[in-house]
Amino acid sequence: MQKKLSFFLSVISGILLSLPWLFPGQSWTLFFAFCPLLFAEDQIAKQKDGRISQLFLTAFLTFLIWNLLSTWWIAHVSLVGMLLITVLNAILMASVWWSRQLVSRKFGHASSMFSLIVFWLAFEFVHHNWTIPWPWLSLGNSFANSVEIVQWYEFTGVSGGSLWILASNLLIYSVIKSILQWSPFRKSIKLAGLALLVVFLPMLFSWYLYATYTEKGKLLEVLILQPNIDPYKEKFSGMSSEDQINRLLALAESNLTGSVELVVAPETAWPPLWEDSVFTQNQSLIPLSEIIQSYPEVNFIVGAITQRKFRDEEVVSETAQKSADGSYYFDAFNSALMIDRNPEVQISHKSILVNGVERMPFQKYFSFLSKYLLHLGGTNSSLAASGEPAIFSVNTSGKIGPVICFESAFGEYCSKLVKRGANLLVVITNDGWWRKSPGSWQHFGYSRLRAVETRRTLVRSANTGISGFINQRGEVLRKTGLNSYGAIRLSVRMNDKITFYVSYGDYLGRICLVLSGLTVIYLLMHNRIGKDKKNPH
Repeated sequence: MQKKLSFFLSVISGILLSLPWLFPGQSWTLFFAFCPLLFAEDQIAKQKDGRISQLFLTAFLTFLIWNLLSTWWIAHVSLVGMLLITVLNAILMASVWWSRQLVSRKFGHASSMFSLIVFWLAFEFVHHNWTIPWPWLSLGNSFANSVEIVQWYEFTGVSGGSLWILASNLLIYSVIKSILQWSPFRKSIKLAGLALLVVFLPMLFSWYLYATYTEKGKLLEVLILQPNIDPYKEKFSGMSSEDQINRLLALAESNLTGSVELVVAPETAWPPLWEDSVFTQNQSLIPLSEIIQSYPEVNFIVGAITQRKFRDEEVVSETAQKSADGSYYFDAFNSALMIDRNPEVQISHKSILVNGVERMPFQKYFSFLSKYLLHLGGTNSSLAASGEPAIFSVNTSGKIGPVICFESAFGEYCSKLVKRGANLLVVITNDGWWRKSPGSWQHFGYSRLRAVETRRTLVRSANTGISGFINQRGEVLRKTGLNSYGAIRLSVRMNDKITFYVSYGDYLGRICLVLSGLTVIYLLMHNRIGKDKKNPH
C-alpha cells in the first residue's frame, strides 16, 4: 500500500511541475509541486526495506513525467531525440535529488534541505554551460509568462526564481508535515509565517518594481517580418530560394516607411552565402541593396547559413567539411547578417548550437553520426560555432545584440551582449519545427525573461512561430499570431543602463557550484574518517 502511495505522489509531482510549461500563467503550481515527491520519499524512508535505490527511482519517475509532458513536442523533429533528451535529463535531475539523500543520512534533515537547494542550483548552472547544454526546464523559466512577479530577475536572473521555488516547496512541506505530526502549535505557526513571507515578499517587491519602472533610451522604429514558410514542406525543399526571397522582400516593401530604421527577418531567411571579399556582390543580395537605395536609412538584419573557406595555410577545424570536388575545406555557420548602405556586411555567428540538430556533441568521437543531423539548408553536417558574441552598429542610433534561436534560452549569453554595448536585443528564430505546440510559446516566453534580466527591449522575428515586440519590463507590446504570415511595426527604446545581473551574471549558480564541491569534499572526508575509525590498523 505504501509503495502504491509513493508511486501516486511521485506522479502528482511530475504533473504539477509540468503545468507551467503546458499552460501559460500556471507557474503558481511550482510553489508546492515538489511536496508530493517529498512526502513519497518520507514514506519510503519509513519502510524497513526502504532503500536509497527506491528513492532514486521515485524521483526519476517524477522528473521523467515532467520532462515528457513539458517537451514532448521535440518528437516533431525526432522521436528518438526527444526520448533521449527526456530520459537523460530525468536521470540527471533524479541524481541531483538523490544526492541530497546521502547528505540527509549522514548529517540530518536540515542539512539535506540546504544541500538540495545548493545541488540543484549548481546543476542548473552546469546545464547552461557544459558540452550538452539544456536549460529549457530550469525552474526559474516557469515564470516566463508571469513576468509581473519576477521583475527582480534584473538582480538574480533565472537562478533566483529556481531558489524561490525550492525554498517555498521545502517550507510548505515542513508546514504540512508539522501539522500532520501534531507538532506544537507555535512551531507550526512560525513555519507557516516564514513560508508566507518567502512566497509573497518577492512578489510584493516585484510588483513595486513593475509599477515604478519606466522605459529608458531613445526611440528606434523597427519592422519585423514573419514570412511563415513551412520548414518541413517549403523552407528547405518544395519552394525555391528565389521564391522565398521574393516573398520576404514583398513583405518588407509593402510595410516599409521612411521612418523605419531597422528591418528584422528570421533565422535562415536568406539562402546560403559564402563569406569572402565579394560578400556584398552576391547575386541574392542585389534585391536587398535596391531596397536600401530607396530607403538609405534602413538597416536589415537577416539570418542565413554562411560558409567560410579555409586557406591553404590554415588548420582546419573539427567541424570542417570537404567540398564536393575535394579541393578545399570550409566551415558552415548559422549566422545573422546586418546589411545597410555601407559596403561591409556585419556578421554574427551563432555561438550556442542545438545538439543533435546543428552539432554533434563530442564531434571527435561521434563524427560518423553527422549524416543523421537535421538538414538546415546548405549543410547537413555539424555547424561551426563562434567563440564570442558579436555586436551590430546601427548608424548613430546605437548597438544591437543579435541572438539566434536557442541562444535566447541563455540569460548569461544575452547579458554578455549587453555588457558589450547592446542597447537592443534582436532574436531571430525558426520555431516551425515544433508545429502548433507549447514549444513555440515556451520559446517566446523565454525572451520575456531576457528582457527583464537585461532591461532591454527585445525584438523577435520568427520564420514561423510567434514574432513580437517585448519591452524592458517583459511585457508583450505587439505580436503576430502563431504560424501566421505578416509584418508588425513599432518604435522601441534603446536602453544603455546596466542591471546587476548583467554586471555579475549567474553568480548564484557559481556560488552554489562552489558550495556543492565543498559539500561533496566534506562528505568524502567524513566517510574516510569513519572508515579509519572502524579499521584503525
